[in-house]
Amino acid sequence: MIDLNTYKLYCKYNGQASWEDERVAKPKGIPDNIGEDFETIATLSNNLFMIKSKLYNSKLTEEMKKEVLELQTKVTNEVYGYIERDEKIFPKEAPNLLQRIFNKLVKKTQNTASP
Repeated sequence: MIDLNTYKLYCKYNGQASWEDERVAKPKGIPDNIGEDFETIATLSNNLFMIKSKLYNSKLTEEMKKEVLELQTKVTNEVYGYIERDEKIFPKEAPNLLQRIFNKLVKKTQNTASP
């Protein structure tokens, strides 16, 4: 089942699992089968877009609707909602060393400044 974390990775990497096709190291924390998940999300997104555009004949539209119903079972309802609204969400980036130091300094100054 494709969950919100996988969808966030899809958004972060723009749906491209380039490390599967090229000689690029896979980023840390990425599951092995992510390429298949990205493909499922992309197909769902494309089909929903084409159905909403109403530019395709009824036969093709029905085929796309059928595929959407099949693929919808592979994603959580929450993820399907994001895909249906074409809404992108991204994983929260962990603060780097300088950001963590700065945040600690700010907290210290706030604690010493307050009565």
